[in-house]
Amino acid sequence: MPGKEFGGDLAHWLFARVTPKFLNTRLLEFFTSLVLLLAASVAHGGDSLFQPGVRSPRLGEIVYFLLPDRFNDGNPSNNRGGVESDAPEETGFNPANPDFFHGGDLQGITLKLDYLRDLGVTSIWMSPIFRNLAVQTYGRGIRPKAGYHGYWILDFTDVDPHFGSKGDLQGLITEARQHGIGTILDVVVNHTADVIQPKNGVHAYQYKFSKPYLDANGKPFDDRDYINRPDFPALDPDVSFPVPPTFLNEKDRTIKTPGWLNDPTVYHNRGEASTGGESAEYGDISGLDDLFTEQLRVVQGMIDIYSDWIKNFDIAGFRLDTVKHVNKEFWQRFVPAIQEAAQNSGRKDFFIFGEVYDHDPAVLSEFVHRASVPSVLDFGFQQAVRGFAAGTDAPAKLAEFFAKDSYYTTQSVNAYGLVTFLGNHDLGRIGYFLCNDVSTASNEELLARDILAHAVLFFTRGIPAMYYGDEQGLTGKGGDVASREDMFGSKVPEYAQEKRIGGGDGSAPAFNEDHPLFRAIRAMISVRKKNPTLQGGIQMVRYAEDKPGIFAVSRIDQKRREEMLVVFNNSGETHKANIKVFSPAGNWERVFDSAAKGTSFGPGPDKKLSIELAPWSTLVLRNQQSIEVGTEQPGELHLEANRNSEVEERWEIKAEPTAERVMSVAFGVRAKGETNYKFLGTADSPPYRVFPTWDAVPNVSELEFKAVARDLFGQELTAEFDWQRRVPKNGGR
Repeated sequence: MPGKEFGGDLAHWLFARVTPKFLNTRLLEFFTSLVLLLAASVAHGGDSLFQPGVRSPRLGEIVYFLLPDRFNDGNPSNNRGGVESDAPEETGFNPANPDFFHGGDLQGITLKLDYLRDLGVTSIWMSPIFRNLAVQTYGRGIRPKAGYHGYWILDFTDVDPHFGSKGDLQGLITEARQHGIGTILDVVVNHTADVIQPKNGVHAYQYKFSKPYLDANGKPFDDRDYINRPDFPALDPDVSFPVPPTFLNEKDRTIKTPGWLNDPTVYHNRGEASTGGESAEYGDISGLDDLFTEQLRVVQGMIDIYSDWIKNFDIAGFRLDTVKHVNKEFWQRFVPAIQEAAQNSGRKDFFIFGEVYDHDPAVLSEFVHRASVPSVLDFGFQQAVRGFAAGTDAPAKLAEFFAKDSYYTTQSVNAYGLVTFLGNHDLGRIGYFLCNDVSTASNEELLARDILAHAVLFFTRGIPAMYYGDEQGLTGKGGDVASREDMFGSKVPEYAQEKRIGGGDGSAPAFNEDHPLFRAIRAMISVRKKNPTLQGGIQMVRYAEDKPGIFAVSRIDQKRREEMLVVFNNSGETHKANIKVFSPAGNWERVFDSAAKGTSFGPGPDKKLSIELAPWSTLVLRNQQSIEVGTEQPGELHLEANRNSEVEERWEIKAEPTAERVMSVAFGVRAKGETNYKFLGTADSPPYRVFPTWDAVPNVSELEFKAVARDLFGQELTAEFDWQRRVPKNGGR
């Protein structure tokens, strides 16, 4: 991007303390920057910019994601959703059809709480439990499907009768709490069930540049000029939309609850979403009625709906569906309102995380910076760990992925609070990916690689979320419905006959606590729970081979100065490595080892650990002695700032200490001449960077940046950086 390469060159020249003549003749054409390198070894004071890196209060969570319909059938009497007929096209129930209800319900989950507790689960995240359109028909030649998954909501205020009642939900929440397990609801605000039909028969997306919205009087307007405003123009269903809405019958006109959802003008009415761009926010996904979330009454309506659920049920958190398909201004208003509702109900640490279906950390982090979403599902992690566990990607690629964690850092959020996972109901299962990526692997190798993938999930940064059945080796045949098997014994031929890693019969219930994956995952969860350092400790990559082999990270507890070392081998051969650590090299103990044999460790040269690791295995070590202060000098801190970075419309502010020690670096900025710095966030591991949005930095021509690095013993290093730009003649940033 323009300026990025130049900014990097500038920093090198300044660190070399180039002559003022060079600065005057070359650099001032664009902008002038001055780096001040200050070294200090002082106790931190009250006037320091430094703030510790934030940690989510939910770092101890082990989330278990399930679809109620596919987990366990506790009450067969509700399988037909209260409909008297036996016809699947009316009840939605057909346990032999993968696209229909199979009978799982809330009582079934309640009956398996002991199983979940034994595994180590602390939170159950359920796909939406609200009343759905039971059966969706698509016309001639297309088979109907049922809303077993929960995402075709008709009534946002009640539980789907296929799953039970509000009383059943209350019973589940209460008993789960007694088992030490919270309940997370999956909430949908982007759309409702597919009820509205195009009056003009148009299904293709209609773009705003050629067909703008019209107010009730036929006057064109841009809806973005009225986002979240009470004076949003009045709309007429027959006048205002490029795809005028209508209904198939009179019943459909009043089928949704709350009643305001039956007003066709609260929907975008622009046709089907295409692959991206404008239609991603304004178009119908698979025909689902796309809500006009730019309207304040829609925003407030959704706040009221979900605040009531918080008020009436002891819910632990919300997973936000289809976040990127909703305008960011909606989330900026919705999320704080939900947090306030939770606070008013006595839940100060209400867990909120969003689904942004994208593997790029640059895209995912936008919703942390610009949409007020406190955490997102880490799709980038899923992709990186898939490649690592399969051995198709070298450890160096996983290291490159973690180096982008700084994209997420803000004043109140960072990558440690991301929700990490290996597979889900849309993508498919980790078992499926491994079976495909390593198609010639033996059963023994597949099991070892599956355990390796889960080890990365539980022992690296983030809040781990499991997909139901992975602990029983379920694999599936792909994504979507192909990855939504029954845990309670399936009558679907594809499910019943699937290959399961570690063994198992798809036609029988899969709650075997002696399954090798269940035992391995339970052991890893136990290690994570017993070692807070593995939950929130600083993560520093210590070793990463550029071909299949060893990847290692240190996890460091800042308060106790405890270091743990996690070492993974994604190769089919035993590998050795000398890995540098911060703690004394002779006081390490083994706390987890996934290999039956072939693993060893001991002191190596130059404050390193000598590790030998068996194929596809994981070793976790803990040092019994705290990191010592050491005698080396604290060195210097180098700081630079570039307005253009590898992330679009973001600054990159980077600090580089000259000494290798455990540090956290806080960053701030102010307009030149101001007294106080605006805190931008704290980076806890190298590369020490933050990527604030352009709007987060004052829009002035002269800026002063500051970085304060603090080590484990309270010693601080400070660096300052003056930035100046020539304002273009035509203005602008």
